[in-house]
Amino acid sequence: MAGLLAKQNDNKHLHDLELKTREGIFNCNGCKELGFGNCYKCPWVWFCNYVLHVGCISEGRTPLSNPLFKNCQFQFYQKNPLTVAPTCHICALGIRGCMYHCSKGKYSLHPYCATLQTTFSLPDSDMKIKLRRGTKLNLFKSKCLKCDRKNRSSNDVQCLSYVSSDGNLCYHVACMKEACRDNFDRGYFRPGSETNEQRKFLALQNLAPKVVLSSVGQTSEVLLITFLKLVVYAILGEPFDLIAPLFQFSQY
Repeated sequence: MAGLLAKQNDNKHLHDLELKTREGIFNCNGCKELGFGNCYKCPWVWFCNYVLHVGCISEGRTPLSNPLFKNCQFQFYQKNPLTVAPTCHICALGIRGCMYHCSKGKYSLHPYCATLQTTFSLPDSDMKIKLRRGTKLNLFKSKCLKCDRKNRSSNDVQCLSYVSSDGNLCYHVACMKEACRDNFDRGYFRPGSETNEQRKFLALQNLAPKVVLSSVGQTSEVLLITFLKLVVYAILGEPFDLIAPLFQFSQY
Protein backbone atom coordinates (compact mmCIF):
# COMPACT_ATOMS: atom_id res chain seq x y z
CA MET A 1 0.00 0.00 0.00
CA ALA A 2 2.82 2.32 -0.94
CA GLY A 3 2.02 6.02 -1.09
CA LEU A 4 -1.00 5.79 1.23
CA LEU A 5 -0.97 7.31 4.71
CA ALA A 6 -1.40 4.88 7.60
CA LYS A 7 -3.99 7.21 9.19
CA GLN A 8 -6.37 9.78 7.75
CA ASN A 9 -8.91 12.22 9.13
CA ASP A 10 -12.36 12.53 7.63
CA ASN A 11 -14.32 15.56 8.77
CA LYS A 12 -17.59 13.62 8.80
CA HIS A 13 -16.31 11.14 11.39
CA LEU A 14 -15.23 11.55 15.01
CA HIS A 15 -12.20 9.22 14.97
CA ASP A 16 -9.07 9.04 12.83
CA LEU A 17 -9.32 6.29 10.24
CA GLU A 18 -6.71 3.58 9.73
CA LEU A 19 -5.56 2.09 6.44
CA LYS A 20 -6.73 -1.52 6.20
CA THR A 21 -7.12 -4.27 3.63
CA ARG A 22 -10.56 -5.89 3.55
CA GLU A 23 -10.79 -9.45 2.22
CA GLY A 24 -14.38 -9.00 1.17
CA ILE A 25 -16.70 -6.46 -0.38
CA PHE A 26 -17.81 -3.56 1.82
CA ASN A 27 -20.19 -0.61 1.53
CA CYS A 28 -18.40 2.74 1.56
CA ASN A 29 -19.96 5.21 3.99
CA GLY A 30 -18.87 8.09 1.77
CA CYS A 31 -20.14 7.34 -1.72
CA LYS A 32 -22.48 4.46 -0.69
CA GLU A 33 -20.93 2.24 -3.37
CA LEU A 34 -19.32 -1.18 -2.99
CA GLY A 35 -15.65 -1.39 -2.16
CA PHE A 36 -12.94 -4.00 -1.91
CA GLY A 37 -9.41 -4.29 -0.60
CA ASN A 38 -7.63 -1.13 0.52
CA CYS A 39 -9.77 1.23 2.57
CA TYR A 40 -9.78 3.57 5.55
CA LYS A 41 -11.66 2.13 8.52
CA CYS A 42 -12.55 3.32 12.00
CA PRO A 43 -10.39 1.40 14.54
CA TRP A 44 -13.24 1.35 17.11
CA VAL A 45 -14.55 -1.85 15.54
CA TRP A 46 -16.57 -3.02 18.53
CA PHE A 47 -19.14 -0.25 18.06
CA CYS A 48 -18.34 1.45 14.75
CA ASN A 49 -18.21 0.04 11.21
CA TYR A 50 -17.35 3.31 9.42
CA VAL A 51 -15.29 2.59 6.29
CA LEU A 52 -14.31 4.61 3.22
CA HIS A 53 -12.73 3.97 -0.13
CA VAL A 54 -9.24 5.41 -0.24
CA GLY A 55 -10.59 7.91 -2.80
CA CYS A 56 -13.53 9.00 -0.63
CA ILE A 57 -11.47 10.64 2.13
CA SER A 58 -12.45 14.32 2.11
CA GLU A 59 -9.39 15.68 3.94
CA GLY A 60 -6.98 17.45 1.58
CA ARG A 61 -8.92 16.45 -1.53
CA THR A 62 -7.66 18.42 -4.55
CA PRO A 63 -9.36 18.95 -7.93
CA LEU A 64 -9.17 15.93 -10.21
CA SER A 65 -8.75 15.63 -13.96
CA ASN A 66 -9.81 12.63 -16.02
CA PRO A 67 -8.59 11.87 -19.57
CA LEU A 68 -12.10 10.82 -20.60
CA PHE A 69 -13.42 14.32 -19.96
CA LYS A 70 -11.28 16.85 -21.78
CA ASN A 71 -10.58 20.25 -20.23
CA CYS A 72 -12.58 19.45 -17.10
CA GLN A 73 -11.50 19.85 -13.50
CA PHE A 74 -13.54 17.82 -11.02
CA GLN A 75 -14.16 19.20 -7.54
CA PHE A 76 -14.87 16.85 -4.62
CA TYR A 77 -18.15 17.32 -2.73
CA GLN A 78 -19.30 15.47 0.37
CA LYS A 79 -22.91 16.29 -0.51
CA ASN A 80 -24.67 16.73 -3.80
CA PRO A 81 -24.27 20.41 -4.83
CA LEU A 82 -26.93 20.12 -7.52
CA THR A 83 -30.67 20.62 -7.40
CA VAL A 84 -31.29 17.24 -9.07
CA ALA A 85 -30.15 13.71 -8.26
CA PRO A 86 -26.91 13.20 -10.24
CA THR A 87 -25.92 10.22 -12.37
CA CYS A 88 -22.32 9.06 -12.69
CA HIS A 89 -21.00 9.66 -16.21
CA ILE A 90 -18.86 6.51 -16.09
CA CYS A 91 -21.15 3.79 -14.72
CA ALA A 92 -24.51 5.55 -15.39
CA LEU A 93 -25.73 4.62 -11.91
CA GLY A 94 -27.18 7.13 -9.46
CA ILE A 95 -24.90 8.99 -7.06
CA ARG A 96 -26.10 8.71 -3.46
CA GLY A 97 -23.17 10.09 -1.48
CA CYS A 98 -19.97 12.06 -1.98
CA MET A 99 -19.06 12.83 -5.56
CA TYR A 100 -16.96 14.73 -8.07
CA HIS A 101 -18.58 17.43 -10.21
CA CYS A 102 -16.84 19.14 -13.11
CA SER A 103 -15.98 22.79 -13.51
CA LYS A 104 -18.23 23.04 -16.57
CA GLY A 105 -21.21 21.87 -14.52
CA LYS A 106 -21.90 19.04 -16.97
CA TYR A 107 -20.39 15.83 -15.54
CA SER A 108 -20.65 14.04 -12.20
CA LEU A 109 -18.64 11.00 -11.08
CA HIS A 110 -18.52 8.53 -8.23
CA PRO A 111 -15.13 9.02 -6.55
CA TYR A 112 -14.34 5.34 -7.15
CA CYS A 113 -15.32 5.51 -10.83
CA ALA A 114 -13.28 8.69 -11.27
CA THR A 115 -10.08 6.75 -10.54
CA LEU A 116 -10.71 3.73 -12.78
CA GLN A 117 -7.78 3.14 -15.11
CA THR A 118 -8.54 3.94 -18.75
CA THR A 119 -6.08 1.26 -19.92
CA PHE A 120 -5.38 -1.83 -17.84
CA SER A 121 -3.19 -4.90 -18.18
CA LEU A 122 -1.28 -7.39 -16.04
CA PRO A 123 2.36 -8.50 -16.29
CA ASP A 124 1.39 -12.13 -16.96
CA SER A 125 -0.99 -11.33 -19.83
CA ASP A 126 -0.67 -9.95 -23.36
CA MET A 127 -4.25 -8.69 -23.29
CA LYS A 128 -5.11 -5.07 -22.59
CA ILE A 129 -8.53 -3.62 -21.86
CA LYS A 130 -9.60 -0.03 -22.42
CA LEU A 131 -12.36 2.02 -20.81
CA ARG A 132 -14.41 3.34 -23.71
CA ARG A 133 -17.62 5.11 -24.56
CA GLY A 134 -19.60 3.73 -27.47
CA THR A 135 -20.93 6.26 -29.98
CA LYS A 136 -22.96 6.08 -33.17
CA LEU A 137 -19.68 6.39 -35.11
CA ASN A 138 -17.77 3.98 -32.87
CA LEU A 139 -20.00 1.10 -31.87
CA PHE A 140 -18.46 -1.88 -30.10
CA LYS A 141 -18.19 -5.10 -32.09
CA SER A 142 -19.70 -7.16 -29.30
CA LYS A 143 -22.38 -6.94 -26.66
CA CYS A 144 -21.77 -6.80 -22.92
CA LEU A 145 -21.04 -10.28 -21.59
CA LYS A 146 -23.46 -9.75 -18.71
CA CYS A 147 -26.53 -7.94 -20.07
CA ASP A 148 -26.11 -8.91 -23.75
CA ARG A 149 -26.57 -5.30 -24.91
CA LYS A 150 -24.18 -2.89 -26.62
CA ASN A 151 -25.58 0.13 -24.86
CA ARG A 152 -26.63 0.72 -21.27
CA SER A 153 -27.81 4.13 -20.15
CA SER A 154 -29.76 5.94 -17.44
CA ASN A 155 -31.16 9.48 -17.51
CA ASP A 156 -29.56 10.00 -20.94
CA VAL A 157 -26.13 9.12 -19.48
CA GLN A 158 -24.35 6.29 -21.27
CA CYS A 159 -22.47 3.68 -19.26
CA LEU A 160 -18.83 3.23 -20.25
CA SER A 161 -17.41 -0.22 -20.98
CA TYR A 162 -14.16 -2.07 -20.67
CA VAL A 163 -13.34 -3.47 -24.11
CA SER A 164 -10.62 -5.90 -25.22
CA SER A 165 -7.91 -4.68 -27.61
CA ASP A 166 -9.54 -6.40 -30.59
CA GLY A 167 -13.00 -5.14 -29.62
CA ASN A 168 -14.46 -8.66 -29.47
CA LEU A 169 -15.12 -8.65 -25.71
CA CYS A 170 -17.03 -5.97 -23.84
CA TYR A 171 -18.32 -5.42 -20.30
CA HIS A 172 -20.27 -2.44 -18.96
CA VAL A 173 -18.79 -0.91 -15.81
CA ALA A 174 -22.21 -0.94 -14.13
CA CYS A 175 -22.81 -4.58 -15.05
CA MET A 176 -19.49 -5.64 -13.54
CA LYS A 177 -20.15 -3.69 -10.33
CA GLU A 178 -23.52 -5.43 -10.02
CA ALA A 179 -22.07 -8.84 -10.95
CA CYS A 180 -19.34 -8.58 -8.30
CA ARG A 181 -21.94 -7.76 -5.68
CA ASP A 182 -24.19 -10.59 -6.83
CA ASN A 183 -21.37 -13.15 -6.83
CA PHE A 184 -20.35 -12.09 -3.34
CA ASP A 185 -23.94 -12.35 -2.07
CA ARG A 186 -24.24 -15.84 -3.58
CA GLY A 187 -21.09 -16.93 -1.78
CA TYR A 188 -19.17 -17.58 -5.03
CA PHE A 189 -16.93 -14.56 -4.82
CA ARG A 190 -15.37 -14.34 -1.39
CA PRO A 191 -11.63 -13.64 -1.55
CA GLY A 192 -9.69 -15.10 1.36
CA SER A 193 -12.03 -18.08 1.76
CA GLU A 194 -11.66 -21.57 0.34
CA THR A 195 -13.11 -21.71 -3.16
CA ASN A 196 -13.54 -25.02 -4.98
CA GLU A 197 -13.70 -25.55 -8.73
CA GLN A 198 -17.50 -25.72 -8.78
CA ARG A 199 -17.85 -22.34 -7.05
CA LYS A 200 -15.33 -20.78 -9.42
CA PHE A 201 -17.25 -22.16 -12.39
CA LEU A 202 -20.55 -20.83 -11.03
CA ALA A 203 -18.97 -17.41 -10.42
CA LEU A 204 -17.67 -17.41 -14.00
CA GLN A 205 -21.07 -18.36 -15.39
CA ASN A 206 -22.66 -15.55 -13.40
CA LEU A 207 -20.16 -13.06 -14.84
CA ALA A 208 -20.90 -14.22 -18.41
CA PRO A 209 -24.35 -15.89 -18.35
CA LYS A 210 -24.85 -15.75 -22.14
CA VAL A 211 -21.66 -17.70 -22.86
CA VAL A 212 -21.88 -21.49 -23.00
CA LEU A 213 -18.85 -22.84 -21.15
CA SER A 214 -17.63 -26.38 -21.83
CA SER A 215 -13.99 -26.65 -20.85
CA VAL A 216 -12.04 -23.73 -19.42
CA GLY A 217 -8.92 -25.15 -21.07
CA GLN A 218 -10.06 -24.23 -24.59
CA THR A 219 -8.29 -21.25 -26.15
CA SER A 220 -11.43 -19.13 -26.55
CA GLU A 221 -12.38 -19.68 -22.93
CA VAL A 222 -8.85 -18.92 -21.71
CA LEU A 223 -9.17 -15.56 -23.49
CA LEU A 224 -12.61 -15.03 -21.97
CA ILE A 225 -11.38 -15.76 -18.44
CA THR A 226 -8.36 -13.51 -18.96
CA PHE A 227 -10.66 -10.68 -20.08
CA LEU A 228 -13.03 -11.18 -17.14
CA LYS A 229 -10.11 -11.26 -14.73
CA LEU A 230 -8.78 -7.97 -16.10
CA VAL A 231 -12.18 -6.28 -15.79
CA VAL A 232 -12.73 -7.58 -12.24
CA TYR A 233 -9.23 -6.42 -11.27
CA ALA A 234 -9.83 -3.01 -12.85
CA ILE A 235 -13.17 -2.55 -11.05
CA LEU A 236 -12.26 -3.96 -7.62
CA GLY A 237 -8.66 -2.74 -7.54
CA GLU A 238 -5.83 -3.84 -5.26
CA PRO A 239 -4.73 -6.06 -3.67
CA PHE A 240 -4.90 -8.31 -6.72
CA ASP A 241 -3.50 -11.36 -4.92
CA LEU A 242 -6.79 -11.70 -3.00
CA ILE A 243 -8.73 -11.96 -6.27
CA ALA A 244 -6.30 -14.13 -8.25
CA PRO A 245 -7.36 -17.55 -6.81
CA LEU A 246 -10.89 -17.01 -8.12
CA PHE A 247 -9.54 -17.24 -11.69
CA GLN A 248 -7.14 -20.16 -11.22
CA PHE A 249 -8.63 -23.39 -12.59
CA SER A 250 -6.96 -26.76 -12.27
CA GLN A 251 -7.97 -27.55 -15.87
CA TYR A 252 -5.41 -25.10 -17.20
